[in-house]
Amino acid sequence: MLVMVKHPSSDLNAGEVAVWFLDSNEAIDRMQAVPGNAERKRHRRKYAEGELEPERVFYFRGAAGKMNLRAHNLNTFLQLAEGVDDDTWLFHLQRGDYSKWLSSAVKDSELGEEVKRVEEDRSLSATETRRAISKAIEAKYTAPV
Repeated sequence: MLVMVKHPSSDLNAGEVAVWFLDSNEAIDRMQAVPGNAERKRHRRKYAEGELEPERVFYFRGAAGKMNLRAHNLNTFLQLAEGVDDDTWLFHLQRGDYSKWLSSAVKDSELGEEVKRVEEDRSLSATETRRAISKAIEAKYTAPV
């Protein structure tokens, strides 16, 4: 049986879709599409709990390069950040390593910018910067979605 349906509009604006329901033969000429967030949530969990590729891992090495503490995700980063000595923490902080890693390896430029502001604030102590950076990461990646 051939079913005739009014053809949905072809002059859709950005973010609009046309819908045709086969079972009821009803067409909606245009409606606003709402972007999904499942992919984003999956990536958030991957960066927080999964294991990043070897080239994207953060290493706490310190100024003399004596350490090689591997943070393969954000949760590990937070644990190691809490335990490294202030000299190692400040070495990476002053070089901007944390914001660069978050922007490039974790692919979160928004968080990278937030952390960069902390890195550039020379009035903050090692403890204060550690707390601020940890809080920013936890708010975005470890808090309930």
